[in-house]
Amino acid sequence: MEVQAQLITNAVVRSVDEDDSVHEAVLIERGRIAAVGSEADLRLKASHQAEVLDAGGRTVVPGFIDAHNHMSFAAFAPVAVNCMTPPLASMDEVLEVIRAHCSNLIRGQWASGFGFDMSKIREQRTPTRYELDEVSPNNPFFLVDVSGHAGYANTAALEAAGITQCTPDPWGGGVERDTRGLATGTLMGTTAGLLNSISWEDYAERDWDHAVELLESKAKQYLAVGLTGVGDACVTAKGAELYRRADESGRLPLTLQQIHGGDFLFARQDLGNPDVLERIQRKGTRMLRGGAMKVFVDRAYPDSGAIHQIHDGCVKHVGTNFYNPREVRDIALRATGLGIDLAVHAMGNCAIDIILDAYEAVRETFGRQPVLRLEHAFVAEARQATRMAELDIDLVANPGLAHNVGDLFSGWRGENQNHLKVIPVRSMIDAGVRVSFASDHPAGTFSPAEIMWTAVARQHLSGVSIEPEEAVTAAEALRAFTIQAAHASGRDSEEGSLEKGKRANLLVLDRDPLTCTTNDLRRLQVDRTYVDGRLAHQRAE
Repeated sequence: MEVQAQLITNAVVRSVDEDDSVHEAVLIERGRIAAVGSEADLRLKASHQAEVLDAGGRTVVPGFIDAHNHMSFAAFAPVAVNCMTPPLASMDEVLEVIRAHCSNLIRGQWASGFGFDMSKIREQRTPTRYELDEVSPNNPFFLVDVSGHAGYANTAALEAAGITQCTPDPWGGGVERDTRGLATGTLMGTTAGLLNSISWEDYAERDWDHAVELLESKAKQYLAVGLTGVGDACVTAKGAELYRRADESGRLPLTLQQIHGGDFLFARQDLGNPDVLERIQRKGTRMLRGGAMKVFVDRAYPDSGAIHQIHDGCVKHVGTNFYNPREVRDIALRATGLGIDLAVHAMGNCAIDIILDAYEAVRETFGRQPVLRLEHAFVAEARQATRMAELDIDLVANPGLAHNVGDLFSGWRGENQNHLKVIPVRSMIDAGVRVSFASDHPAGTFSPAEIMWTAVARQHLSGVSIEPEEAVTAAEALRAFTIQAAHASGRDSEEGSLEKGKRANLLVLDRDPLTCTTNDLRRLQVDRTYVDGRLAHQRAE
């Protein structure tokens, strides 16, 4: 018999409401928060049939929400090659794990690898198509760069994608070539996005049932670290099909916001295509939502995000843009006019300015109601924070990436560029910007504890600090992973805080993130995860 009411007592209940109020107990009825308050009061309100859980003095918080994740292709990691560097330390080690994986595959089946970062291996270089041919002779193979904005293909993968000497670089993409005009195997931007999408979609289409199993398994990993909600930040047509199948079969155990991309990763958005509009505007369900669109403004490889540096008083543009400013403005206005929420990717200050100009036009035309999101802001200016606050823009930031690739962003900024900050979340919060934290997984860890720790500690894996003045408090980090992320996802009226009437998506933690030491924050464990009042995860004792 399903439990209709639960009473959690003897707890430190951090509601994360407007006042950050703290209570002793929380009452759940029919999957929603019925009340928070003192244990004595809630025992009087609870029915005799209510299940009582003594939290043993542990801390209860709203479920974490990762508003920018790439769950639909991260779910396929178990059937791909783990090329994470570290622990792999050399090109030979990378190639050997690829060889071992591909030797067991059916001839002609697509294969892919993930986690490769050439800056973290001894040779400081990328693999060539010919090296990948040797270790994957019978299968198209594509190794996704850790940035997601580049990748490395063998000859079979290039041929399957139609990339030859005669193939021009597509919009937003690039094919690295040797002196004879032959592709080296390194692909950039939309070209890399195409092969990245092909590789996992090929697997999904061959076995949708197993694809749904992989997605459900990934969701359970997320639940174990306290994620009760996720935003997939680039859902393709095949990704939407995967989510639909999982939801209809009751195998989507957390709330999922689809932020729809084009036909493949980084693809140009086409709002004139009725199929695209139907996919974005499809009616949502209790667990699965749509209504939002992703736009990429700048790319990360082979140079950097779109950045304006200043040299001798003159502005120098570095990095590569996908769109020009007018195109971004036109897309933003048209999408908002169609009732579509926007999440626009901007890594550098140039791209940020382009988006702020577009969003200003949206606010002038449509007012303050639409949710307008800016993703990343890895290299930004303090003045931009003020403007973002004035325009009521949600910043979905990824401070967890400072731990692995903070040095990369510092390199993008360049020498003596004092107007630029790396992942400036402190500056943004101080200016009044509503900031959410997100993982950008698989580009980084999906553990909220790890990400919150990095946001507080600002420590690179080498041990050096990454602009420690941009650190936040643990209380700010908690809000950024709960109520702020719910607002960015358009769901703050139903989740993100423990308030009467909201969905009972909540966690029981083994320690209080606001009072434990910074190092202990990193070791935080989730003892229980509830989604709609149902126990979705319980940590083994």
